[in-house]
Amino acid sequence: ILIMTPVLMPVIKAAGIDPVYFGVLFIINNAIGLITPPVGTVLNVVAGVGRMKMDEVTRGVIPFMAAQFAVMFLMVLFPSIVIVPARWFAGG
Repeated sequence: ILIMTPVLMPVIKAAGIDPVYFGVLFIINNAIGLITPPVGTVLNVVAGVGRMKMDEVTRGVIPFMAAQFAVMFLMVLFPSIVIVPARWFAGG
């Protein structure tokens, strides 16, 4: 996040994409990446700490992963889900 955000932000602004919208999608994408096998860092930590097999941890995470994919799909399909509440809190 700390490396890619400053690199991508000028591109996002030049493309005319709302920075708040990009930020929310970027964080959700990162969260999905942390629990997606086989490289999911969070999966490896949970499997190690819980002394469980990666298969068990992955099976337990699948419903949450599906929910995150659904939320991401809806936010991409309907950007107002992100932009409208952001405007409410920004006062504009």
